Amino acid sequence: MSNNIEVRYLYRDGSNNKKCQSIVVANPDGITPEQFKEAIRSRFSDLQVWPDILHFQPEKLGWPTAYFPGHDLRGEDLNVHEIDEITLTDAAGTVHSHPLLT
Repeated sequence: MSNNIEVRYLYRDGSNNKKCQSIVVANPDGITPEQFKEAIRSRFSDLQVWPDILHFQPEKLGWPTAYFPGHDLRGEDLNVHEIDEITLTDAAGTVHSHPLLT
């Protein structure tokens, strides 16, 4: 049974270049992808600008970032990533604990 959660996200720099990243979160409590998405939205509510894009900062969760080399906030680069998709998966967790599930 699929119980873990795969989170696919991307970084978009000031020139609209994109770089993708994904992690699999161990999900022993069996929360749904929708609940997980709402937990991220709540945790990073101050970063939300557009209603159709869920922004967050993976480094604040201990997750890998997708910043490009030379990432520079003094220029046009941003300090947020975008959630692309959150789904259930059979894959083993690559992240076993984090603030959203504790």
